[in-house]
Amino acid sequence: MGLPALVAHGSGLERFGSARSSDEFVVQMGQLQQRLGGRKLSMREKQIRMAHMLRDANNGMLRLGQSMIGPIQLQLRYQGILRNVLLEDTLTPGVPIQYDILDQLGQAYVLHGAEGEIRITPFEGKRVEVQLFRIATFPIIRKEDLYFLRANLVEYQQDFSKQAIMRQEDGRLVSLIETAAAQYRLVDSSATPVTGSLPNEISVAGDILAPDDLYNAVTFTDQRMLDSTRLLVNPKEYRDFYRWDINTTGWAFKDSVVAGERIVQFGEFQIGKSIIIPIGTTYLTPDPEFLGVFPVMYSLDVEENNLVQQFHKGWVMDELVGLAILNPRGLIILRKQ
Repeated sequence: MGLPALVAHGSGLERFGSARSSDEFVVQMGQLQQRLGGRKLSMREKQIRMAHMLRDANNGMLRLGQSMIGPIQLQLRYQGILRNVLLEDTLTPGVPIQYDILDQLGQAYVLHGAEGEIRITPFEGKRVEVQLFRIATFPIIRKEDLYFLRANLVEYQQDFSKQAIMRQEDGRLVSLIETAAAQYRLVDSSATPVTGSLPNEISVAGDILAPDDLYNAVTFTDQRMLDSTRLLVNPKEYRDFYRWDINTTGWAFKDSVVAGERIVQFGEFQIGKSIIIPIGTTYLTPDPEFLGVFPVMYSLDVEENNLVQQFHKGWVMDELVGLAILNPRGLIILRKQ
């Protein structure tokens, strides 16, 4: 006979309505074994029953499952910057990929080809055709690892591969920005560093990027009737913003930093950081609609590519995209000496 147990209402222990002896549990387990006919539960049956147990928030198993930790992460997730710099354009299959250039210089800089080489395309008129290229990665997992390890390797590997593709995108964006700025000086001598009246590359004196450097750079784009307010920096240069003194930033800025807020804006400037940006280099760009396009035929298509004879599970992840800077006049490069 079970004895009544006193429990507090709302304590989560109401499931133990009465105390039970260990002998009763032994009898119950025996009855369950007989009900199964002496056989063991299959893996599928165990999964179903475990899922049922985890759905019950009152039996403690849910709290136990939530307390389990996953594998130790080796690094932070990579956050891509490309889609914040260029205007993403989802393409329609079969339609020519052409963009009108509303610029009297008639010059554009296009990245295309399987190797991602830069080609300068001078043209007559106000239209440029952008060729697409493929970015791909081929993740694989050993078949036995799916059984030996508790972590979800499929999800981890595919997420890591997506980050690898974003790194490739951003790497090509940096190459395109550098080439566009350099080639623009050939058609507009005022953009030549040092000697030009409106240079698109300036040197930063000292080891720390200062507000005066930013104001100096944006002055040149203002003269070109463009509003360049987006900064792309390496994490090393990003830490320069934390070193500015109180006379430069004001108390509110410093208070927010001490409170743990990340610096994403300073005055008119929006700040983005990426490990892909070269150390010692800062890019100042206008809004995407004043800079260029990122045409996408399809993005991150995933297909199975198992290597059965090598006991590998595999996938092909690729995208068919293009990059084009159609208006390079708003670009400014700041380099530390």
